[in-house]
Amino acid sequence: MPEETLTKRIEGAGFRRSTPPPRYIPLALRSAVHQQVTRGRFPPVLGRQIVLVKWVIRGEAAIGVEGRRFRFGPGDVAVHVPPHPHQFWSLSEPCEMCWFSVDGPLLEEFALAMGLRPGVYPYGPAPVQQIHQMIQSLQDYTLSGQRRASLLGISMLYDIADRIRTPQMPSVVRQAQQLIHAEFADPDLSVDIIAQRLNYHRGSLSRAFHKHTGVRMIDYLTQVRLQHARTLLLHTEERITGIAQKCGFRDVKYFCRWISKHTGISPNRLRRDAVL
Repeated sequence: MPEETLTKRIEGAGFRRSTPPPRYIPLALRSAVHQQVTRGRFPPVLGRQIVLVKWVIRGEAAIGVEGRRFRFGPGDVAVHVPPHPHQFWSLSEPCEMCWFSVDGPLLEEFALAMGLRPGVYPYGPAPVQQIHQMIQSLQDYTLSGQRRASLLGISMLYDIADRIRTPQMPSVVRQAQQLIHAEFADPDLSVDIIAQRLNYHRGSLSRAFHKHTGVRMIDYLTQVRLQHARTLLLHTEERITGIAQKCGFRDVKYFCRWISKHTGISPNRLRRDAVL
């Protein structure tokens, strides 16, 4: 039987929130798990945008990133961020793993601002103690319990971002990122404008940006606009015309085509599916 079709048996400790994240908690801990898993593919998380982080304590696993599969084992951390597809495999028998996931209205903007990218990175020993603290916190449904769970998830994401971030990133690249986050609603913002504002050669800035972030500057601008659009569509009742303007689009029809191109569905469908 092919590896991808194997049924997976799971044993261990874990807890998963079954309801949507509270609106008053912009980043919410969704799940925390420490388990033994058999060889096979993890089922994808459908219909929900999450950041999912996994460690192997004993054994070997893999993550799918843009059509490629990367192995990881003890000492590594594997990161999944939206809007990339969720693909994970357990490659050994048995495989002891731990993981947690975070969702919420501000998830995509937070992940982008933190520089979280899908992939496998050196990390060190898996944070098993912190995972068990998360498991316990998810069982407290009070407001203080939900806030504590959120804080644990956010703290761990900051730790991961610090460990995987390239420390030698030039200041001009950070300035370009900050400019994009501050002014993405300007429909005239472009790579040329950013280079002019920073008084930097366009080609040199583009090459430095791609080298130190892993994406082209125009794609980064697209990601920021897209994630802000998704946040407004999914978590507000604002009219699509107003959302288009807040995301840097003068023409609402073009904005709708742009959303469909990058998500596969129209803004109205995206909004409607979120409440089903």
